[in-house]
Amino acid sequence: MAPIHLMDLSSDRIKEFLDSFDHVFSDCDGVLWTKTPLPGVGSFFDLMKRHGKTVHFVSNNSLRTKENYESMFQAAGIPNGFENLTVPSIAIAEYLKSIKMEKSVYCVTCPETIAVLTSYGFKCEQGPDVGTYYYTDYIQYLSDDEEIGAVVFDSDFKINLPKMYRALTYLQRPEVHYINGATDKYVPLVPGSLALGVGAFADIVSEESKREPVLLGKPGKMLGQLAMQRAGVTDPSRVLFIGDMIEQDVGLGRATGFKTLLVLTNKTKEEMLNHKTLQPDYYADSLGSLIPVLNSK
Repeated sequence: MAPIHLMDLSSDRIKEFLDSFDHVFSDCDGVLWTKTPLPGVGSFFDLMKRHGKTVHFVSNNSLRTKENYESMFQAAGIPNGFENLTVPSIAIAEYLKSIKMEKSVYCVTCPETIAVLTSYGFKCEQGPDVGTYYYTDYIQYLSDDEEIGAVVFDSDFKINLPKMYRALTYLQRPEVHYINGATDKYVPLVPGSLALGVGAFADIVSEESKREPVLLGKPGKMLGQLAMQRAGVTDPSRVLFIGDMIEQDVGLGRATGFKTLLVLTNKTKEEMLNHKTLQPDYYADSLGSLIPVLNSK
């Protein structure tokens, strides 16, 4: 079925739409804000709550600190946003706790993910941040370390060859856990367009190691399931997931069994309709554009 434009629905169909879910899970970057909050997002979630929906957030962005997230939610007019947020760094920490990881974790991640893992009591190894120009110097990164029990990738925008050499070396041991958080191939840097992200590097490591990672970022099903668990939600069919990225957001929704709403802040309608494998259930220009329609109910 082709995606449904919510602005085109009659009053009765809008009521059917609202009755079809009990919980709203929303992406953050590109949906709630770019550098500043997008118009009307706070009012949209207030409206969802007035319609009896619970509101939660699922972001692939582990880079932001708690303080940064809190200030962004506050600026957007969304109370308690951080308390209802699930990000890959939290998912990774919870997963490592569930498998009782006692060895060190090699982190090809952003500093905030390391801070989260450290707060959970895990010992983290990282780096180096700088390599050399002469390739034979890289032999030093081919030495194994038996104390490493897991390799984690999550939004390391300072990724380099030495880090990839070390990751590949540790992953030669099958008992070393391989975990990916956010490994987006594209990221929204300029409104209306996408730039290359770090996902290509994680893909190289997966290919060279012949290992499939445990995926704890979008579009992995496990992130959606953890978000449900943290929100106390048991039926994925009663969740509406809102995002701006087809592969990550619609992909997560499809993998987890959510209904999906795509806002066209980083994709055009034509790009959405021409996507070969994924289509959202619904679409709209933005969350703010939906307020007059939903206020009619």
